[in-house]
Amino acid sequence: MPGPGTVPRTLYRHSRALRAAYLERRFRTRIGFDAQAPELLLSPHLDDAVLDCWSVLSDERELNVVNIFAGIPAPGPLTLWDAITGAADSPSRARERIAEDAVALAEARRQPLNLTLLDAQYRKPPPALQLEDLDLAIAAHVRSASRVYVPAGIGAHPDHQLTRRYGRMLARAGLPVTLYAELPYCVFHGWPYWVDGREPDPKRDVDAFWESFLGDVPEMPALRGAHVERLDDAGAAAKLAAMRCYATQLPALDYGARGLLADPEIHRFEVRWELRAAGRSPTA
Repeated sequence: MPGPGTVPRTLYRHSRALRAAYLERRFRTRIGFDAQAPELLLSPHLDDAVLDCWSVLSDERELNVVNIFAGIPAPGPLTLWDAITGAADSPSRARERIAEDAVALAEARRQPLNLTLLDAQYRKPPPALQLEDLDLAIAAHVRSASRVYVPAGIGAHPDHQLTRRYGRMLARAGLPVTLYAELPYCVFHGWPYWVDGREPDPKRDVDAFWESFLGDVPEMPALRGAHVERLDDAGAAAKLAAMRCYATQLPALDYGARGLLADPEIHRFEVRWELRAAGRSPTA
């Protein structure tokens, strides 16, 4: 027999899933596909673009880089993550992060567009942000794209997952959409052997870890059908130099990743998947 509260919680989750499906069916983006338009890189936070898509940033392609959750919070209690990184107050830390990101992206000759939506650590529910909120904020500055890059949601950060969900809706609308794996979350168990070329370890299955976050993305191709980018030594060094611009964030991020981020055999790899458009069959 279900314990006390089990049925109401189950009904609540079911209700939320139904509402999410309803909103997705109703969603219509204001961003259109244009093969001649610049590509669009959606970075949830003020570091994701550099950490995960350096090969895209450092290329010569036309590209708009949008930091989605780059708003400055109102004064208030210091959030946990800001406290961990040694901040005195959250508004000042947000401004520091914006400045750091501008310097980091300048290493790739890019300038970001910073939206004013608040990072999840600064949002007080309810209400939760919706797909419409993202679309309105982004489309106010970017009306078309030839391709869109969004995070894969590995690690289950709510901002990454919401951005991924938005990317899925763009794919349904006919835009080419690419998911990218996110550091440091994706390397908590190291890279899969098919990414870094090491010998397979029968006692370590990173695929299972990744699939636990990607299983609810019906547009995903086969996991190992990813595009794996391997930066050369010069590219990896340039990426690390840009990463080090995030002086307020990198020490805590890298400690949580057990020092992996500074290792060139970790940060030189970038993994991406092209989402299937609606109605297309899976690829091998």
